[in-house]
Amino acid sequence: MRIVNVTLDNNIDFLKEFISKIGIETKSFRYYNSRPLSVIKNHLATLLFIDDEKPIAYGHLDREKENIWLGICVLHEFSGKGYGEKMMNELIKIAKKLNILQIVLTVDKDNFVAINLYEKMNFFKIGEDACYYKYQYNL
Repeated sequence: MRIVNVTLDNNIDFLKEFISKIGIETKSFRYYNSRPLSVIKNHLATLLFIDDEKPIAYGHLDREKENIWLGICVLHEFSGKGYGEKMMNELIKIAKKLNILQIVLTVDKDNFVAINLYEKMNFFKIGEDACYYKYQYNL
């Protein structure tokens, strides 16, 4: 397995392939449903885990006003193998190098696997609405 950084000029085909394979994960990972691929030009980091030249996990850090948002997705067939935790660790390392003080994310209330991962990684709940929780991580 290797980690690749994705930009509009580099590894974008891997990102297109990953998005095309998301499948059932689109229920909880909707980031690209309403955004063009060009949104990555505003990301602080866009990463993919590549195994046998196939993308299997995705992660990004995205600045929106005063918030740094973390987003991850692991393809269903690779779920439960530690890739989500590894991706979060990579993104946290990048955030530390960039002197970011906190990261936020939202998660659907019924996404128990992700919630367990975020709490295991010391994210803490800072809000909620009818459908999702908002979590924060302090670096």
